[in-house]
Order: sequence, then C-alpha cells, then structure tokens
Amino acid sequence: MRTTQGTTADPTTDPTAAVVSPAVSSGGPSRDVTGKLVAAAAVLLVWQVAGTAWLPDYLPTPLGVLGQAIPTLTSASFLGSVWETVSAVALGLLLGCVPGIVAGLLIGRVAWLRHLSTPYISGLYAMPMLAIVPMATIWFGYNDVTRVIVVALSAFLPCAVSTADGARALPGNLADVARVLNVPRRRFVTDFVLPSALPFAVAGVHVAVGRALVGAAAVEFLANLDGLGTFILTNARSFAQDQAFVGVTVLALLGVLARAGTERLVRRVAPWQHAGRE
Repeated sequence: MRTTQGTTADPTTDPTAAVVSPAVSSGGPSRDVTGKLVAAAAVLLVWQVAGTAWLPDYLPTPLGVLGQAIPTLTSASFLGSVWETVSAVALGLLLGCVPGIVAGLLIGRVAWLRHLSTPYISGLYAMPMLAIVPMATIWFGYNDVTRVIVVALSAFLPCAVSTADGARALPGNLADVARVLNVPRRRFVTDFVLPSALPFAVAGVHVAVGRALVGAAAVEFLANLDGLGTFILTNARSFAQDQAFVGVTVLALLGVLARAGTERLVRRVAPWQHAGRE
C-alpha cells in the first residue's frame, strides 16, 4: 500500500504510530484524573440528593459529613481514639508481618515444613479473623493485649502465605545454577530467594494492613476499648451518623496511607521492582 505525505500512517506497518496513538487518544494522565474526579462528584451528588429527598434525616449525607469533619477531627476524644487504634495496629503489624515473612520464607523453601504447616496455615487464613475475636477476649481479657494479639495474627497469616508462594516461585534453573556454582546458602537466600519473594511479601503486607484494621476495630467493638471502632459504634448508636462516617473515612484513609507507605518503602529498598512499570 502506498502512503502519500499528510496521510495518517498505518499502525500495522508503522511502529511509531502504534506507540504514539494510544497516548493521544487516551488524553494522558490528566484525563484519567479528571474522569475519576467527575465520577466521585457524581456519586456524592446522587448521595446528597437521595439523602435529602428520600432517606431518613439521621442518615449521613456528604454535606452533613463535611460540616462535622472539622469539629470531629479536632476534638480531643477523636484524636485519642485515632492514636489508640494506630499505635495498636502499628505494633501488631510489626509483631505479625516480620515473623510472617520469615515463616513464609522457611515454608516456601523447606519441603517438610511446608507439608507439615500448610493445612493449618491455609485453614486459619481462610477463616475470618472476626470469628476468633470473642474467644480472644475471653482468653486474654478485655484489654489492649487482646487487640495487639488479634492484629498480629491477622497480619501474620497473609504475610506467611504470600511470602511462601514467592519463595516457592523461584525458578528451578536458578537453584540449579546456584548449586553448580556452589553458592553459599546465605548468598543464595539474599541474592536469589529474597528478590523472588519480595513482591509477594509486599502483597502480603498490603493484605495484612486491611485485615489488621478490621481486627482492631472488631476488638474495640466487642471489648469496648478506646479506639476508632468504639468511636464509630458509639456515634452510630447515638444517631450521630455524620460523626460516625467521619471515623469510617479516617479508618479508610489509614489503610490507603499504610499501603502507600509500603509502596514507597519498596521503591527505596528494591527499586527494580517498579522499574518495569514506569
């Protein structure tokens, strides 16, 4: 086929056209952000109109939540609740994720340990953590220790399962090469196993953050401990729905910030994990 000057290039024959045209047609990142903002504004508008026209007065609305945001976020009781939950979740994640990653590496690389522990870890991982909260409060008491234990267990399981999958996903030919070259076990772990398992460990931490927040809120619900969970429950029962929704929003933002923090940490310690995505 002949092409004349000024005619649009055929993307099947011109590789440059195939690369450039999607960026032009999509509008770039600015159009993507604009679309998300428009969608969010549409949802908030429908919510506000429905809440004003048809829903009971005590249910939250965007304008009501916005009006209560500053008073709630600046109140001493709310800030104390946030601190109680954040400190417990941070400690529980530390006590759960670090042993979980270590256990995952061992389970993924040691065959007999994997066969011995997989049924139990898989069963516990599939079980909702909310099911053990009532028993944990009886075993350990209605105190902060119970909250930290539940958070740590909620974080341990996804980190162990995901890291084990990553350690086991190491290509067999790399292990054979390391064996032929007589690579020391310590170097094999640091140079082969850890880079292979790192993305899986990060994925496990992402799941652990969400499960940890849910576990902390559940313990606060049942044990009546100071925290965001109790703040949300108390205000919801008092028909202060707007204040309660402020607490729910903050709880969601904590999960988003924790996920962003882990992503940033990975970019620093293992920049090669994101090199192919940029």
